[in-house]
Amino acid sequence: MLFGIPQSEKPNLYLLGIPWDASSSFRRGSAEGPNAIREATSSKLYNSFNEGLTNLAEHWRYKDLGDIKADSFKELVERVNSMVKAYYKGELFLFLGGDHSITYATFKAIKEAFKERFGLIYFDAHPDLYPKYEGDMYSHACTVRRLVEEGLVEGENVVQIGVRAPTKEQIEFAREHGIKIISASEIYRSPKIEIPFGRAYLSFDMDVLDPAFAPGVGNPEPGGLSTRELVEVVKNLDVKVMAFDIVELNPGYDYKGISAFAAAKIIREVLGKMRE
Repeated sequence: MLFGIPQSEKPNLYLLGIPWDASSSFRRGSAEGPNAIREATSSKLYNSFNEGLTNLAEHWRYKDLGDIKADSFKELVERVNSMVKAYYKGELFLFLGGDHSITYATFKAIKEAFKERFGLIYFDAHPDLYPKYEGDMYSHACTVRRLVEEGLVEGENVVQIGVRAPTKEQIEFAREHGIKIISASEIYRSPKIEIPFGRAYLSFDMDVLDPAFAPGVGNPEPGGLSTRELVEVVKNLDVKVMAFDIVELNPGYDYKGISAFAAAKIIREVLGKMRE
């Protein structure tokens, strides 16, 4: 049971695992992330309250839709889209990755199901704005660029948080398209962020955290946020969350479940924030 939240056939929260890591460019293994996160969110470990004393069990009922697997990225996008369309009637979706390329599929599916505009808040050490990476236009290093270039989200409706490993080319693209990049250094100085839109999809790459707090990731980048800092950012967000994901957790490189427990903490505080 997730955080002591009851399971239900009439849920307001859907959980969907996407164990895809075919575009991982350094450490493979994030395909094992969904089950590791499920285990770390067990109510055997956590009670149902977030830090703000919101009782998640009073507000949320969930249904786990299991995992989506595919032999190609095109097939993955199609299967995610079909699954979301089959179930989405305004409920919240939580997607468990998988590498960050899955956010292209999940954001696209929610956008097509919701049929209205919303923004993207992207927590990551990297801006993922490469035009192509290792010959792959849909690599996890290209996710935000694909979403913007394909018109799924306007650049001015993208806020990236915790970035600390950009390239000049990616920063230039961000400036040209109005993408707001908030570095890890800026978050260190203040966790309060002004979001220029009212509805958002949240995407959490676990490498937004410093490797000291999340060693089990595909592309660790020192100098990142602490778990405490990330929680404070979540607490200060003032948006309606359309859906969210947790990606790039790599259990094979984790230590004693540190990264998975951090992922569980993020989920709990997002769910609580939405009901405060």
